[in-house]
Amino acid sequence: MKNYIFLLPLYDDWRSLQKLLKIINKIIKKINIFANFIIVDDYSKISKKINTKGLSNINEIKVIRLKKNLGSQKALSIGLKYINRFKKESIVTVLDSDGEDDPTQIKPMIDQSIMNPDKIIVSCRSKRKEGWLFKILYFTHKLVTFIFTFKWISFGNYASFNSKLIPNLLSDYSSWFALSSSYAKNSKLLRLHADRKKRYYGKSKLSFNSLVLHAMRVNCIFLSKILLLSIIYLFLIWIWDASLFKILVVIISIYIFSIIIVYKKTDPDAFYSSEKFIKKIYILK
Repeated sequence: MKNYIFLLPLYDDWRSLQKLLKIINKIIKKINIFANFIIVDDYSKISKKINTKGLSNINEIKVIRLKKNLGSQKALSIGLKYINRFKKESIVTVLDSDGEDDPTQIKPMIDQSIMNPDKIIVSCRSKRKEGWLFKILYFTHKLVTFIFTFKWISFGNYASFNSKLIPNLLSDYSSWFALSSSYAKNSKLLRLHADRKKRYYGKSKLSFNSLVLHAMRVNCIFLSKILLLSIIYLFLIWIWDASLFKILVVIISIYIFSIIIVYKKTDPDAFYSSEKFIKKIYILK
């Protein structure tokens, strides 16, 4: 495999991106590969020039500037569509630009994606740097998702895969909601494990509200399965304990209603015409 592409979403984290580019350049230089970078600028409020001096193993850095802030998931979905235009087989690595995705995992992920061209190589998060409350909420999100979908989604965007799998990821609007859901729904997975690192600079933009919203978006993709399993669970509980059944009917109804609201607000139809959100494409290197 001679073609390597890195896809990163960006929102104001230019300083972190600069550091990450230098680190990745060192890594790919050691394994003797050259790569192209596609940065999806999610309508950053600030602009900053990237110093490309010394990035010897990075052939090109292309920036896709969006017309409005859409969020990292939609930005990555647009980036995948852009890569898919070229129909040139490549190894694609998706990661965040803030340094939280451990770049030392790049080599084993690329190696595995070459050996397993039919699988998405995902990086599961063994440890996180956030506080205990966030960790509890994140675990609850994973557990609830598993109960209602039978999918244990312990990974985020960070993944490597053969570009031939991109049409699978774009076969429906899953990536518009959450790229991790699209990985889980539309592809075979091979899981590697790595600690979630501390971001290079600044504070995380992931608040309690945004975590809940992200959890809902992940579950939106499996709405039909959630409805089916909810009926089954409620029927079994009704047989076992009628009083508990009444309580869970209310809880599950609120849960499903919330998912439906998020589904409508995320506007899945916009996925099919997402190119309209691109303001310009320019080359940094």
